[in-house]
Amino acid sequence: MDVDGYTMWITGGSLVLVAPQVSELERNHALGSLHHAQLLADGVMASRFDHYRRWYRAYRNAFGRRGWRVTHSCQSVETAGGRTLLSPTQPLLLWLGSQHSELGELLELGIDSLLLNPPGLTQLSRSALQARGGITRLVLELGVLSPGSQLSLCSIALETSAILDQQWLKAPLAGATLRGDLYFQSLLAEPAPEMRDSERDGFARLPAGLTLH
Repeated sequence: MDVDGYTMWITGGSLVLVAPQVSELERNHALGSLHHAQLLADGVMASRFDHYRRWYRAYRNAFGRRGWRVTHSCQSVETAGGRTLLSPTQPLLLWLGSQHSELGELLELGIDSLLLNPPGLTQLSRSALQARGGITRLVLELGVLSPGSQLSLCSIALETSAILDQQWLKAPLAGATLRGDLYFQSLLAEPAPEMRDSERDGFARLPAGLTLH
């Protein structure tokens, strides 16, 4: 998707809307950091689906070691079955909308465009979904990369007995199909001061050979 210069990118189990003012170097650093942190957390915990809270802690710690400073974070846990209906992206869009009210429509357009892009949706599903024993586990992160490498990220983790189709990002799930707890995490992050030191070339020293769509 490219609307008014805004682009939507996939990295691991994350979808990130990137502002047009963000340079290619800044974008590659941010997306590469997210991807690398997810891989490290997978290596520590083996699976983001089995022990999500511990996996997320490892993910956030690995992200910090990539030179990012978390300036705000919040988490909540609720009984998933208490919901009547829940679209996986609904709480993520609501939180990001509270941080970036001007981008709500663009985030929706980005998700809609992904639903029309089977290769991209398949790529995201590999990291965000796990089906096993009649249960599908979902771990999804949605974010915005703003000028100045300001990152707003929020994620959701849930389990459902519903059969998910190609519209799973937006399809409402009945509360009766949800199992266990519903986890929601959000954070704001920015590069640590040393990463902004152009003389040290902090961005350029990081791997930039990742395949992103």
